[in-house]
Amino acid sequence: MSRSSFRPMASVGLVVAVLAYVGCSETPQTIDRPQVESVKPSTDIKASISPKKTDEPAKLEHSPKMFASFSSRRPSAALVISGEQDGYPSPCGCTEGQLGGLGRRHDFIEKLEAQGVPLVKVDLGNLIHYRGDSRGGLVQEKIKFNIIQKALAAMKYDAVALGPEDLKLGVVDTLVSLLNTKEPRFLAANVKASDKELGEAIKPTRFVEAGGLKIGITAVLDPSSYQTLQDADAATLTVLPPDDVLPGVLQELSQQSLVQVLMVQGPREEAKRLAEKYPKFEIVIGTSEFDDPDEKPTRLHDGKTLLINNIGKRGKYVGVVAFYPYLDQKMEFFRLPLDGKDFKETETIRLLIDKEYQDMLKLEGVVENYPRARNGQAPGSSYVGAQNCQACHPKAFEKWMTTKHAKAYEPLTNPRRNREFDAECISCHTTGFGYATGWVSAEKTPLLKGNQCENCHGPGSQHAANPDNLDFRKPMKLTAEWAETTAFCTKCHDSDNDPHFKFSSYYPQIFHKGLDDYSDPKVHQAQPAKAAVGAK
Repeated sequence: MSRSSFRPMASVGLVVAVLAYVGCSETPQTIDRPQVESVKPSTDIKASISPKKTDEPAKLEHSPKMFASFSSRRPSAALVISGEQDGYPSPCGCTEGQLGGLGRRHDFIEKLEAQGVPLVKVDLGNLIHYRGDSRGGLVQEKIKFNIIQKALAAMKYDAVALGPEDLKLGVVDTLVSLLNTKEPRFLAANVKASDKELGEAIKPTRFVEAGGLKIGITAVLDPSSYQTLQDADAATLTVLPPDDVLPGVLQELSQQSLVQVLMVQGPREEAKRLAEKYPKFEIVIGTSEFDDPDEKPTRLHDGKTLLINNIGKRGKYVGVVAFYPYLDQKMEFFRLPLDGKDFKETETIRLLIDKEYQDMLKLEGVVENYPRARNGQAPGSSYVGAQNCQACHPKAFEKWMTTKHAKAYEPLTNPRRNREFDAECISCHTTGFGYATGWVSAEKTPLLKGNQCENCHGPGSQHAANPDNLDFRKPMKLTAEWAETTAFCTKCHDSDNDPHFKFSSYYPQIFHKGLDDYSDPKVHQAQPAKAAVGAK
């Protein structure tokens, strides 16, 4: 069957909003509605495989303003594209205006399907982003990977590109997880497994029909990305150069589908190279360099191939290609931010993230069993809690009590969205987490709830026992200059949780130097410090 029969993307109108960085801002910035470019499609569509032109379609009922960029007529089908999740199943909620979340994406999909639009759903992969210093550790990342898979399955995703980050959980562990869940199907045409059974976890292609339109989907993994994995089981998989497999895969796709889609897990330059080399792909989806890219997709081969590399990271955006079988209709592409004003978390996904995910974290003891380092800032000293600082520093303690730091633990106990067993949240809402004598649990270390003195000044048992010992006191003394130049505060006030953090405006809110008078001889004597209950 000739591939000259259908070039829908020659007529794809590019609809891209110029989006400023929104991230976790307290108030989302105004997003201009997308402007549509359109070109009428080619008329050489083969009747044997193309959707036939039928009666005038019903008009869309534009209720949410998001869909205003659709043509007034209902598309015959649409391709929903989500970018790399990077381990962000939902916004953390630490501040208002955060974009993304699987629950909001589900709401978007349900709203679009309610308009009567048949959908094909693809995801670029890298569901998690595991680093050795990840706040939740390897165990939490594995649980999260499973939960995100379940969320995509609940949304009935058709294909997910296998990403190198997904394999960092352990090559065999990832493949077993994919075998157990079965859906959505993970694709990587150039990845071969030495074990036949494990090889069933990854497929080269998938064909999906929607609205009478058959779409062929494939994906490739950049070999250099795989070679960087530090895994004893890395030899389980062989990653071939994409050029070794794409000619054959493309021939198969061309014979069995009307539209061919390629997802490229690797550098964005590789996606561009492949899009240029293989013009028969109508749609090529590449990774984004930034979380919130403001670039437009690229049209190649006289507009016949659309290179999409602006979906972003952390699941903040969703892209849509709308297909129309009517010869007098344009085709459209646009990207939408998943904000909390236009989209709400569905109950299906909320239960997955707020109930099942949290229950699994609790069952596995992710927080309590988290690997703990020695107290590096003050060797030999233990965390004792802010109440032990109060005796000698009453004014500083009183100042601390007026800040959000003192109440940081309370948001984690929300019955509907409990996060007491989530290490990614506990790390910034408790004291000393990750250290040998720091936070363990509400039962074992209740005196370490909240973001207390010792998170900044270091564990204080030795200083409390011998207040005038300079060897114990000096390491606990901090300056504003040190905190600012080392970006100490941004360990928690980072771009995710507090994107508008400015040291110069935040620091005065917690400043407490010179508040206390140390003339009383009692403050120079050893204090009967209580250890943080249950601390090791």
